[in-house]
Amino acid sequence: MSAKVSVIVTNYNLGRYLPEALDSVKAQTFKDWECIIVDDGSTDGSGEIINPYIDGDDRFSLLELENGGVVKARNAGIASSRGQYLLPLDADDWIEPDYLEEAVRIIESNPDVKIVYGLAECFGEGIKPQLMDLPVFSMEMMLARNCIHVSSLFRREDFDRTGGFSKELSGGLEDWDLWLGVLDKGGTAIRIDRVMLHYRMRKESRNKQIPTEKMLILRKTIWSRHKSLFSKYFMDPTETQEYRRLDYSFKKVSRFPTVRFRNAIVSLVRKACNR
Repeated sequence: MSAKVSVIVTNYNLGRYLPEALDSVKAQTFKDWECIIVDDGSTDGSGEIINPYIDGDDRFSLLELENGGVVKARNAGIASSRGQYLLPLDADDWIEPDYLEEAVRIIESNPDVKIVYGLAECFGEGIKPQLMDLPVFSMEMMLARNCIHVSSLFRREDFDRTGGFSKELSGGLEDWDLWLGVLDKGGTAIRIDRVMLHYRMRKESRNKQIPTEKMLILRKTIWSRHKSLFSKYFMDPTETQEYRRLDYSFKKVSRFPTVRFRNAIVSLVRKACNR
């Protein structure tokens, strides 16, 4: 079965949330979709929840993997899909019924549009619902920080050109890296000014557990993978006084115990940012 849009739902022991995600896909007003559910070695009985969807609608299919992380799971799900457009969706999130319809309309109206994303509402137990900080797209802002969530619509041909989600960023920021790769040859991203994604906040979420020193390494990896794009807007950060001070300090404090190392790096970063 071919489809215009492939929704890639990645799941690892999130079976308790899966019905909300899959029901939101099934409720789409745009009907020409397939949904690849990638189960990344779950041990919580997720299969019992997934099977009725597959049995009841042939647009759903299951890809089972040994646990290897979300980057590997998304890449495998996309490789097995056949849609012209792609939209990743985590198993604990859900989308509004008209998201695919509106996103497809926008991306097909202008070949310069590479990515379409909607506003996102963050929610969770003990959390007051609030909007995710997603500014209107500009490349300058995008190079400073990621302002496009992973559950966005984009073209398969752009995904293939980038090589997909990078294994170098299995620890985080892989969606930011992908968006920079999609946009490095030009084009733009369009934000739908309505909530289209409901993003569940969990204490055990991967991004919440990234320590400061690891985040610095991930951000440096982003820069090193997209040097030519950054150079169009900013000077080489390795030539700045702040970077040279940080680089020297990294070498100097590498002999320190872990706690002193972390505190030293955090202090230096704060000083650099407040200059």
